[in-house]
Amino acid sequence: MAKIRVGVIGCGAIGSVICKAIDADEVSGRELKLGMELKVLIDTHPERIEELSKSLRKKPDIIKSDITGLDEILEAVDLVIECASQAAVREFVIPALKKGKDVMILSVGALLCDPGLLEEIERISKEKRCSVYIPSGAVAGIDGLKSGGIGGMHSVALTTRKPPLGFEGNEYVRERGIDLHSITKEKTLFTGSAREAVRHFPENVNVAASLSIAGIGSEATRVKIVADPAARENVHEIEAEGEFGKLFVRVENVPSVANPKTSYLAALSALATLKRISSSIRVGT
Repeated sequence: MAKIRVGVIGCGAIGSVICKAIDADEVSGRELKLGMELKVLIDTHPERIEELSKSLRKKPDIIKSDITGLDEILEAVDLVIECASQAAVREFVIPALKKGKDVMILSVGALLCDPGLLEEIERISKEKRCSVYIPSGAVAGIDGLKSGGIGGMHSVALTTRKPPLGFEGNEYVRERGIDLHSITKEKTLFTGSAREAVRHFPENVNVAASLSIAGIGSEATRVKIVADPAARENVHEIEAEGEFGKLFVRVENVPSVANPKTSYLAALSALATLKRISSSIRVGT
């Protein structure tokens, strides 16, 4: 059987994990059996590409630091994985879908922040009969939300708790004059809708977008973001109520070594989605 040809957009913390796993067909010594081949790598930072390429067994056929020649590049792949930024979703995912390529979106916050983007992606993917994959990310419970939504969901709330420096460089925090280094006890940085949360904290709460799409929408899904100096992990708590009953999920994530703003589980979730794509047996809703 021919291997699935993959193009990866973005080789930061998560993108690097994905590329290395596809290249070696394993992670942490565990065989993945993906049946995939890394053909294209695109990143606007040439130094990142160079560093990642050195760690790969087989260098991708096409390596780019810009979008020139994208139509020709897309002909070389079957699946495009976006793990770069919210802006990259429209820039790369839409052209890929128009070419009839399957896509995976990790910067899922773009689907809430870019007006009409989610609807456009849904329309094109239906027209071209291609698939759009959105991994669960750094949370659990997505299956329960999807199932509960069939019978009727009343409320969904997400509380995200991270060490203060996990929010370093965030513009929303900076504009409000919050000194992350001086926080000595837990401090709520934000409360509001999921749509607002992913706009103000794009590096931290992509999971809010995933929950919204799986559940009751971006305005009804409530989000609370807390900086906690006592926290050693990135913690996400989901509370939901519906006709099915109540759901409570708490995930204590180990931060990514390369980027403490994200969780290692987010990268593993992407790899689990790749296994689901290549597997004939699919467990879960």
